[in-house]
Amino acid sequence: MRIAFAILGLSLFFFACDPYAESDLAGNWEAIRITEEGDSLAVDLSGIRFEFTNNGRYYFHSTLNYEEAGTYRLDGPYLFSTDTTQEVSREKAVEIVLLNTDSLQLRMQELGKERVMLLKKE
Repeated sequence: MRIAFAILGLSLFFFACDPYAESDLAGNWEAIRITEEGDSLAVDLSGIRFEFTNNGRYYFHSTLNYEEAGTYRLDGPYLFSTDTTQEVSREKAVEIVLLNTDSLQLRMQELGKERVMLLKKE
């Protein structure tokens, strides 16, 4: 009986823990590869950057002078962001596929197609 309670307790502990924390994501990230449906996209990656802070703020710079800034939150393997620079703000979600000390990989849907972005920490 004690073993069953111990296993149940450990299971709840592991499922209750989020895989990532704001401190894991904090920093400046630059895109090094973007694929859509498995094929590389021919875009200038030099201008695609994210900055995440430890207090739930983010900044995004992309091609064609596109910028976002606002708040983010983590929930399990998902990164939710809300661009507060727009009059009508809407929360967006992407999946964190990989996050370690120097690499971040995000999976998202763009016009019904899977897009994967690989970033490195600056």
